[in-house]
Amino acid sequence: MNPTILEALRYCPNLPSPPKIALRILELSRDPNIDLDPLAQLLGKDPALASRVLRASNSALFGQPRRSENLRQAMVTIGLNATITLALSFSLAGQFKGESAAKQTYHRVWQRALISASASRFLGEHMGLRYIEELFLASLLQDIGILALNAALPDTYPPMLAQVWSHETLLNNEQAALGTDHGEAGSWLMQHWGLPARLALIPAAVHHPHGEEIPEKTRVFVNIVAVAGQIADLFLSAPIPPETDPVANRKHLLAFSRQTEQLAIHAEQLLAFPRTALDPLLEQVAELLPDIAVLYDTEIISAPIAAGVIDQAREILTHHNLRLIRQLTEQKIKTQYSQQAAQPLQTHTERNTLAGLMNRSDFDHVLYREFDRAKELGWPLAVGMVDIDHFKSINETHGQSVGDALLTHIAQLLAQQLRKRDMVTRYGSDEFITLLLGTELDQAHTIFERLRHTIATTPYQSRTGETLPFTVSIGLASHQNQGKQFSSAVDLICAADRALHEAQRLGHNRLVIDT
Repeated sequence: MNPTILEALRYCPNLPSPPKIALRILELSRDPNIDLDPLAQLLGKDPALASRVLRASNSALFGQPRRSENLRQAMVTIGLNATITLALSFSLAGQFKGESAAKQTYHRVWQRALISASASRFLGEHMGLRYIEELFLASLLQDIGILALNAALPDTYPPMLAQVWSHETLLNNEQAALGTDHGEAGSWLMQHWGLPARLALIPAAVHHPHGEEIPEKTRVFVNIVAVAGQIADLFLSAPIPPETDPVANRKHLLAFSRQTEQLAIHAEQLLAFPRTALDPLLEQVAELLPDIAVLYDTEIISAPIAAGVIDQAREILTHHNLRLIRQLTEQKIKTQYSQQAAQPLQTHTERNTLAGLMNRSDFDHVLYREFDRAKELGWPLAVGMVDIDHFKSINETHGQSVGDALLTHIAQLLAQQLRKRDMVTRYGSDEFITLLLGTELDQAHTIFERLRHTIATTPYQSRTGETLPFTVSIGLASHQNQGKQFSSAVDLICAADRALHEAQRLGHNRLVIDT
């Protein structure tokens, strides 16, 4: 940290300090043999704090099936660690709410802290972590360095806060003017208070989650808080209603789009968090915010604005996913064409092994020809993607020879169940693609649902007499369904592939129609 800033923090006469009860809670938390009684007695001395812990235990934050009637029941229900973390968070929260200077900015900082803390809980739960409450507290305090800098630099820092700012803008301005930022100041302040080392690391580390100095065992903790902060920034990126100035509106939408895609990228890079799970996560956070607002006696974000953020983010993520799927599908087709051209013998062998199916190049030729006809004459055309559920585990458990025999078995079932004019080929290692000419969506749905049910109720019996049950997931897309048209055959395949992935996401052994 900048030595001048560090000295200003050390000798600041009005530096924020934790309430006495928070310090006492910290002392208790360091005792490895702590039990409920001393903590219950301590909380009992502050009825307001005890009441909040009780309310929190009965809130959507924990979702307990039974309601706690008193503090001790609450502590037993949510556990000792959760009680300590809750008590600390409620006690330290007053540091933000008690400030009178730059009130609007502090309110926004507090909003960001609460949204981020809520998002951290859900991210931690999604990843199966045990220290959910500690994540909540870390997110709640990640921007506490703003208080420290405001107190230590009364002449230079308040004007910086008075400007209209985003979190990223504030960080850039701090670095440009001070040579440090509120993250470093926050880590110093939390160390000064004697908070646990992992908590004290968070404010500085979340701004540089790829930093080599972050211990590996703490990196996931840091990454969750970093992504949670970006989720909070997304919710606070209002105004959502269109501006009267169309130019300003376009700029806002462009900025929001970049922010949403950046969030999706970081969630995937830092946490391996799938893009498809981001939309449900945002909804979960929005649903929890009213309860958090009541617990902390503050206003966070209105329901209409939260809904607007989610709707815009959903649209952006959907368009991004469609582009990605289209690119991957086109690349997949090009790769398979190259493989077929380079390995004609393999294609011939595959045709003979999976008796009754077309080879891939013939299928693609028919697909493109029939799509052009359907587009020109207004004929319906349906494509179905069929994938064997958990095929990799079948291969690993029973051996590749059984897996190959199962593929042949599937090919025979497809040839038997589909109509003579329907065309099928192998699309991937465990996928098949089918083309139904002149077939409306309702009829295609009936055909594929019958196929799915037949496969699910027809277990494969190996040569050794072993019975092997298996299922398939199916994605269905239809051209000319109620006026819906695709611009190309590749787009039609993309739609069926997208529906297949949705079927797998929903639990496998099901048929999903692209809408």
